[in-house]
Amino acid sequence: MESSSKIIPALNILRRLPPSKIRQNIAAVATLRPELQDEILQRVDQPLELELDTQKGEYFFKSEFNRDGDSYRSPYTNTYFPPLDDAVLPSPKIRLLEEKAQILFSEYLKLYYEGGIVNTFFWDKEDGGFAGCVLIKKECEKMKGVTKGVWDSLNVFDIKQDNAGGRNKQIYKITSTVVLEITMNTEQTGEVVLSGNLTKQREESYNHDDDSDETHLARIGKLVEEVESSLRSNLENVYFGKTKEIAFSTRFEAGHKQNEKITSALRENLFAHMKKTE
Repeated sequence: MESSSKIIPALNILRRLPPSKIRQNIAAVATLRPELQDEILQRVDQPLELELDTQKGEYFFKSEFNRDGDSYRSPYTNTYFPPLDDAVLPSPKIRLLEEKAQILFSEYLKLYYEGGIVNTFFWDKEDGGFAGCVLIKKECEKMKGVTKGVWDSLNVFDIKQDNAGGRNKQIYKITSTVVLEITMNTEQTGEVVLSGNLTKQREESYNHDDDSDETHLARIGKLVEEVESSLRSNLENVYFGKTKEIAFSTRFEAGHKQNEKITSALRENLFAHMKKTE
């Protein structure tokens, strides 16, 4: 109860600070409350950082899902960097599933993102099952006015067995978060930083009649695809739309008056249509 009373205010503070400076904000809060650092890192999604796998020569993500102390496990070689004695590794069965997922989502990355980096990390659970995550980062090329654009997608899933009432079901639950940061700098707007995150959860239940790797990957892939599509739609239609409306009203002197004209015209058209239908 005491821990909960401390962590909730800390999380509330972080939600109200600029998302583009989340790492600095976490470090500042952890300085004030060192005992909360581990829990904050587990509960707050951050932009993905990279570490070099010197054996493979490729970069991989540093996250809470592949961390052990100050070292991080590479999905390519199953090795920790920096090297770590007595490191926690997935069982051979789960490691094989993790490798298959890496191949699968590499193709997903090509189809939906046309480039970027994707990593999959799976781990064993105490009940004999497993959980995992699919992490994606895509940086856009610099273009007119846009100096930086980064999309981080974190998809964390958990599989539970449900035998209540004689059922033989497997419940797949996914929590997906998109962390977005765009920086623009033009003569008309000056420097504008748009950053934030959006989270969505989904749960699906399946008959536990097939425990093959292919079945698990098909179900996980379907969940990731559907939830990410929903997040992209929400960002485009809701968040970007609202941002454009606010920017239009505040950055231009005539913006507010023009909005009033549009609203008034819509109202008049609506009343005219109502009179015709009477």
